[in-house]
Amino acid sequence: MARRLQTAFHEDFCLSVNDDDTKEANQKLLNTLEDAENPIRAIFAVQKLNEGWDVLNLFDIVRCYETRDSGRGKIGKTTMSEAQLIGRGARYFPFKHSDIDDKYRRKFDKDLLHDLRVLEELHYHSVNDSRYISEIHAALVEQGMMDEKIVTRELKLKDEFKKTELYQKGVIWVNEQVQRDNRDLKSFNDLPKKLSVKEKHHDHTIHGGTGGVDTVMGNGDTDEGTQNTDSEVVWIRDIERNIIQSAIARNPFFEFASLKQYFPHLTSMHDFMTSEDFLRGLAINFKGNLFDLDDNYEEKLHACCDLLGKIESDIREQITEYEGTKQFHEKRINSIFVDKILKLNAGNSRADEDPETKEIIQRSSWFAFNSLYGTSEESGLIEWLNGWIQNSGATYKDIYLLRNERHFAIYNFSDGQAFEPDFVLFLCKQNGELLNYQLFIEPKGKYLIKDQQWKEDFLKEIRTDRSSRFLTENDKYRVIGVGCFYNQQRQNEFEEVLNAALTENTEI
Repeated sequence: MARRLQTAFHEDFCLSVNDDDTKEANQKLLNTLEDAENPIRAIFAVQKLNEGWDVLNLFDIVRCYETRDSGRGKIGKTTMSEAQLIGRGARYFPFKHSDIDDKYRRKFDKDLLHDLRVLEELHYHSVNDSRYISEIHAALVEQGMMDEKIVTRELKLKDEFKKTELYQKGVIWVNEQVQRDNRDLKSFNDLPKKLSVKEKHHDHTIHGGTGGVDTVMGNGDTDEGTQNTDSEVVWIRDIERNIIQSAIARNPFFEFASLKQYFPHLTSMHDFMTSEDFLRGLAINFKGNLFDLDDNYEEKLHACCDLLGKIESDIREQITEYEGTKQFHEKRINSIFVDKILKLNAGNSRADEDPETKEIIQRSSWFAFNSLYGTSEESGLIEWLNGWIQNSGATYKDIYLLRNERHFAIYNFSDGQAFEPDFVLFLCKQNGELLNYQLFIEPKGKYLIKDQQWKEDFLKEIRTDRSSRFLTENDKYRVIGVGCFYNQQRQNEFEEVLNAALTENTEI
């Protein structure tokens, strides 16, 4: 290990940026630290980060001096500056993970045991001076970069659940996020929804100026330059080719390589401009001052640019880079659900369990984990399910509810957006018919329901789409999205949706 460190941090792989004589020569290395070929492992600097140096893969800052300027209960300027330095150094290193689709989103703040958590950590090294450490901690809290008090909570599977057949042999059905296949898109008409500029001609108003129409007044005088406020529909095929080409050149979205990603059958830019399937089939409705419109090249260019902007917006909204597969596949439950250590702010309500919920969890074999550490709505779901299970228990041989604390994700069919439903409920029928149910359930506070509507819609799709029903050689499975968020104010609606899903025709 010592030899590996000596090699990795050899003088050739270290850089000092305090010497102005070598500043220019070092700049390229500093600006390409994220490149895999860049050999630099350590930077020696005094004020470099304070100069706005933009580095994302910075994981360690080493304080090489021991002096401090705090005292008399006050945080010194130097210590505060060091706290700000930590904040600038702790820029997020973006990366993708198979279970998360947003590389700019932190992924493991609440999962202390995950191996990839190291990619989201910045380590600040100093001499072990307890007073200084206390002061820098206080400065970080004051700057809003650190919670005043962090607590850890252990989320463990119950030993009795680990002995069950479900945990040892059971599976959970999940789908995947894949690159969208656009092979069926051969024209604007093949988009999921009509282009807005196809449903209604794009309106473009020409402002200002006066027309050249002379109106004879009743007294014999003429009103020269009365403004023409008529409208005229002009088809793209009738607009000069060079104007169309100039508008396209101003928008990188309409480069051929970009369009080809959305419309794989497109053969050329000429085809895009002249085919009825694309631009040729569109028109612009000019309004306002139409005097000399034929020669008003600047206004026609503006109109074409606006038209292309609307087309881009519609295409981006309707055709995403990814989609979620409608074919689900099985994964072993014991490979997905494992013990975790959660990191929570001491002031977070999740850090303290609701006593009634805790009592239910401890005495109920159907709850797989030893604790919840959830929101008030999640606690409300546990209490409601406790009553529902008592009334429905005779129908099912096995009932287990598992908390999904970032254990798995499913992906929205339309755009591949990741969704981690809070709970998955497993049911096995009692009446001799070997039918296993897997239900995705999501509690949601009332104030979040509107903003998270796509998740509820996705759960409904899982329930209604026949591709989410499964039959293996030996066992039947029904995968159901409970298409109604659980909320304590809508318990009756949630119960109706849940019961209806379980009593639907189960034929595959």
